[in-house]
Amino acid sequence: MDKHHSPACGRTQAERAATLTAFTSLAKDANRCDWERLLNKVLRQLGFGSYLISLGPVAPRDTDPLAGLITTFPKRWLEHYRGDGLIEIDPILRHCRRELVPLFWDSERRRARGRSRHFWEQREQHGLRSGVSIPLRYEMLRGTLSVAFDDTQITEQKGFSNPAVYQLFMLIPYLLAGIRHQLQRPAQPRQDLTPKEMDCLYWASEGKTSWEISHILTCSERTIDFHLLNARRKLGSVSRQQAVSAAVACGLVMPTVISPTYRCQK
Repeated sequence: MDKHHSPACGRTQAERAATLTAFTSLAKDANRCDWERLLNKVLRQLGFGSYLISLGPVAPRDTDPLAGLITTFPKRWLEHYRGDGLIEIDPILRHCRRELVPLFWDSERRRARGRSRHFWEQREQHGLRSGVSIPLRYEMLRGTLSVAFDDTQITEQKGFSNPAVYQLFMLIPYLLAGIRHQLQRPAQPRQDLTPKEMDCLYWASEGKTSWEISHILTCSERTIDFHLLNARRKLGSVSRQQAVSAAVACGLVMPTVISPTYRCQK
């Protein structure tokens, strides 16, 4: 994240107006793909390239802990989180379900003991050392906006006065307004997938790569990517895993295991 010295440093009136315009656009009803692209752009402009957003009902423990996430966190961390069942000891999840105040990772990590300490150590090994998680609320839904700091010198005290973090707090009502529209959008028709597209989605749901699927279906890796891209567009998804989740939810594919949710780089 870019370093700043004061809330007004380097920010012209035109730049502040542009930021407000982007926030306002994020609050409007929009196609899911377009909305997520704008969200990605806004967060990157604030200086947060690594983020995670969740909002939904408190799910049973036997459901996919990563379903429905919007995130650019490292894929390996997501795989590790799910594979090791870290949801059981996740202090961020626990905090954001119970509290309304933000949680700065550094402060929480220093206080952690036992299994919670293990959680923070695992995150740090995957490049998620310093950041903040802000609880989200919408009606009966619970969630979080978590961002990683590139500048590891940002402490909890400095974080509240850092312009980028300050604007992040300002973003919350616009973000929730946009998510509300997405939750209220009617389901898109999903029955126009071709047999090849459904085959590719099935094997992707089993955790297979494009290269592996190409060998299973005896065609080129480029052809697999083509079918999966078409499936993503038809399902209104911005990533392969989101398309898999949508297809599973509609009963179009029936996997035995759904691979961890992650975001492709836009």
